[in-house]
Amino acid sequence: MEPGSELHGRQRAGVMHATRRTLRAVTLAEVMPAKQSIHLGRKALAALAIAVVAGVPAASASAAPRLAIEPSSPAFENGLSTSFRIAPTAFTADLGGGTTPGEVQAIVGLDLLVGPAIPDVLLAAHLKSPKPLQTELLLASIPFATKASTSLKDLRANVMRIATAYMAAPTLEDNKSPNRSKLICALGTKESCSQRWPWCAIFASSMWRMAGIKAMPLTPPVSGIVAWGKQHHRWHDLNTKIDKNFQPAAGDIVAYGCDRTRAFCDHTGLVVSSTPKTLTTIEGNTSTLVKGRDGVATKIRSRATWISGYISLS
Repeated sequence: MEPGSELHGRQRAGVMHATRRTLRAVTLAEVMPAKQSIHLGRKALAALAIAVVAGVPAASASAAPRLAIEPSSPAFENGLSTSFRIAPTAFTADLGGGTTPGEVQAIVGLDLLVGPAIPDVLLAAHLKSPKPLQTELLLASIPFATKASTSLKDLRANVMRIATAYMAAPTLEDNKSPNRSKLICALGTKESCSQRWPWCAIFASSMWRMAGIKAMPLTPPVSGIVAWGKQHHRWHDLNTKIDKNFQPAAGDIVAYGCDRTRAFCDHTGLVVSSTPKTLTTIEGNTSTLVKGRDGVATKIRSRATWISGYISLS
């Protein structure tokens, strides 16, 4: 959201978010040739939707914030596929990457101010609670003896652990009530909940905070995360010569549809893994298999369009 125009940005976000809801999730079966597609029946999709609404963890799983879709980019918002499930091994190969060519950094940067990550027991209780705590209160309840990540690999693994847990939780927006549910409201602040701010960046920044990254602001717009990345020398702009071939890794944040100045961006999410042609992410405030209700889901997106850059953990 553009600096200096917070109210205008929220109004704009609401209008664009309503427009986005006319789009539906695109599955691999719809974009692949018929002979290559795997088509889920209506009963299977319905069963999956019911399981997510009920908060049943995906069987294959170990368990991203204002959003404003620009008229120029809604066709890319749904990605190549949408799912509530991700294999627990999907990101393991990318836990040590995310550096520019020739750069190696296995330790955690001091600028991140890394503290203890939320442990599984506390996270599970939080996700099942009828009255989940606001993120700041949740972080304050982490046991004092909990150790912080000391390696980049561990930090990335913590971001992925927490994000996949949220994906398996009942994060769908309330029926006919965009940008609101008990877990969504807990991610942000009372203001973001009452005013129903779009929450993709709230999700992404909260996952970093829960992984122990104290330096990350809690409720920035997407452009705020980009600005933070620039300040901390962690922003990798694909429109620059030095970063045009940047390879993201698990836990990095991706920024979509930014304007030329990077003062406004469409959307954001967390990187799970990447190939030369596609990017797999976990995103909040994104379309799901349940029509008309956003939530936390995994996406496969083309790397050829819409991606503006990354905020890296390395």
